[in-house]
Amino acid sequence: MRLKNVAFFVLAVSISLLAAVFRWDDSAHSIGLIKASGGEARHPVFLGGDHDRCNLISTATVIPPYRGDAKVVLEGKPELDYQIFASGPVVDLGIRRLPKFRDNTLYGLAPMDRVALWVLMHPPGFDRVCGMSCGKGDIHSTYQGKRYCFCSEPCRLAFEEDPTRYLLKDRPSQTYSLAFYDVKTGKSVLNVPITFKGEGDQGHGGGHH
Repeated sequence: MRLKNVAFFVLAVSISLLAAVFRWDDSAHSIGLIKASGGEARHPVFLGGDHDRCNLISTATVIPPYRGDAKVVLEGKPELDYQIFASGPVVDLGIRRLPKFRDNTLYGLAPMDRVALWVLMHPPGFDRVCGMSCGKGDIHSTYQGKRYCFCSEPCRLAFEEDPTRYLLKDRPSQTYSLAFYDVKTGKSVLNVPITFKGEGDQGHGGGHH
């Protein structure tokens, strides 16, 4: 038991060191259960949508009898730029078997395995002029060092003519999910809801779990 506690302490320290080095803009932690019958997250995740990037540490335990490989994807519209990394301990003490992670897939999951993934996301943008969602391939403009996206060229031009008129418009809340799918069956084995908060949404302070 003592060695197990040491292993989790080392994992926590490694995550903290990453946070210090990369200076995360907004971050959260989710805890979930990977199940053959459909996994569950213990709580939803709330992140600030006004940041250039957000980070999620997603930890999960594999519940018997599930075994297999699980593909991990970030789902939602518009599509976001994101990257997923395995977040293992700085020093592998060999106490627990660590499933392999490559190409956004966890390989060889077995009952009672514990996994930790670090997800780097760029929150969805919205057109300050018309209020529509806009993604990575849309039109952009920069004002006072901050980048804004637009659904069309007329919206961009309207913003550039009078930026202060549109800067106070509230960003809408948008919901995504970090989804784990069994590679063999295609069935969901875990789904973590992620909400990027609107600028006027004060219902969930901080967004850190």
